[in-house]
Amino acid sequence: MSIKNGLIAFVASALILVYYVIDPTISNFGLPCLLKAATGWDCWGCGGQRAFHQLLHGNFRQALHLNALVFPVVLLFGYILFSELSQQQPSYQWLRRNDVRISTAIIVLSFTIFRNIV
Repeated sequence: MSIKNGLIAFVASALILVYYVIDPTISNFGLPCLLKAATGWDCWGCGGQRAFHQLLHGNFRQALHLNALVFPVVLLFGYILFSELSQQQPSYQWLRRNDVRISTAIIVLSFTIFRNIV
């Protein structure tokens, strides 16, 4: 394992451990949402830190309730992490395609609007 891969694995493991141990619901740990502070609207990421904590504890329904996008985001980051640690040439170049970027922007904007209307 190279130094770069060791550092990536260490940082990923440390972040997972921190989010497993620290509950963002009852602590001030985590990043505040600037959109919510300015407008009162939830952005696409609001609840994501709490949802990730719940997901790590196996509370899938609660994670879904807090932020449904936590599932595809965790899968995507897991895929990228696996690609970085297991191959010489990362296999996620498809993420840079314009159709993937546009689709992602539409999903994120739709999710943000939907969660604030409903």
